[in-house]
Amino acid sequence: MIVILNRYQINFKFEGFKFLKFSFEQTDSIFDGEDFEFQLATNIEGSGPVKAETSHIIVKVIVLVRRKSLNKIVSNIETASLFRVEGIGKFVDKEGKVKYPETILSHLVSLAISTTRGAILAKGAGSFLENMPLPIVDPKNFFPVRNDQDPNETHQEIH
Repeated sequence: MIVILNRYQINFKFEGFKFLKFSFEQTDSIFDGEDFEFQLATNIEGSGPVKAETSHIIVKVIVLVRRKSLNKIVSNIETASLFRVEGIGKFVDKEGKVKYPETILSHLVSLAISTTRGAILAKGAGSFLENMPLPIVDPKNFFPVRNDQDPNETHQEIH
């Protein structure tokens, strides 16, 4: 995918996906979607140094499914999606750290959550998970709100 941001072209490509954790307790009761709730979190990490204006980003998605009537976590899932990002030279500081535009990170979080959603449905086939797709979420909700910057120019440093 190509994103043009303030005259700069940034390319990113999905390169890999894996489950880091996949556990659940099968429920024998009739499925009641109202009895379950999702807790969703993401973690964005850099992967290695920047080379030739190219870097890699890993977006981890953590999903906990809680059964409200039992007040119990019944599923704990963690995934990792790997992306290659090209054209980021303008965003590299003097120490070699990248301050990625949140627009780019938002796209990557959205893709990672979508990929996780489909993978859970496939891997959870035959369990209650096949009837519970992850909710549609706004990826911008996974970034801290900062009032000190123009929202069109917000950047995030990845470690």
